[in-house]
Amino acid sequence: CCIFFLGVVKMMPRQKENPIVNIFINIIIPVVILRNGSDWLNYVEINALKTHSDSFTFLIAILFPCIYFFYDLGQKKDINFIAIIGFINVLLTGGIGIFGGKLGLSKNWFIIKEGSLPLMIGFILCAVSKYKRVTFNSVLLNDIIFDIDKIKNNLSENKKLALDNLSFNAGIHLIIGFFTSSIIQFILASQIVTSNPGEPSFNKEVSTMTWISYIAVFLPTVVIVGRGLLKLMNGIENLTGLAKEDFLRT
Repeated sequence: CCIFFLGVVKMMPRQKENPIVNIFINIIIPVVILRNGSDWLNYVEINALKTHSDSFTFLIAILFPCIYFFYDLGQKKDINFIAIIGFINVLLTGGIGIFGGKLGLSKNWFIIKEGSLPLMIGFILCAVSKYKRVTFNSVLLNDIIFDIDKIKNNLSENKKLALDNLSFNAGIHLIIGFFTSSIIQFILASQIVTSNPGEPSFNKEVSTMTWISYIAVFLPTVVIVGRGLLKLMNGIENLTGLAKEDFLRT
């Protein structure tokens, strides 16, 4: 959800993306295919598809978010860190699902992948906050959400440090959001995915994990990151004397 939040921020100055299309292609369609694909392929009169129906099902399911990634890349004509992370996540999930059985991988590989990805992003942000503070502060205090020039023009010299601290604390909320997401993802995957890659029930368990995780992670993430943003906006309002509608982008 933190990745989705940052992705939305990245998309704002460009052409708007239809969130319904995004959800259908990246969540709903893959979930439906993972739950029913093996049964559908059993009706096809091709022995290779029947024999490896689970692997083909997983391949078809991940094709949708993969194709959408490249289509979106072609439309926007650029690529960003968030898009890369999302794409890597899809490839790792697909790789474990398609080749895990042949390589003898256990369910633990998928569970670790689910919990480690947001954890890694959180640690990367921690490193950036320590060694690249200016960059870290601009993650949430950016010219996409805020009118930075107007804020600076209404900010006295002795209050710049206070603004720096505000934006830093808002970024800390984002890090906490990623760490919280990691814990929830790990717990959910441990409870839901009980089959190993290659087993018939693995695909259905991954599909269940996909839609449940979006719901279970969304609320706490929004509360944590939203609280950080709200404190940042209230702080800017107090420092500059401007109303929120004066410095927020519409």
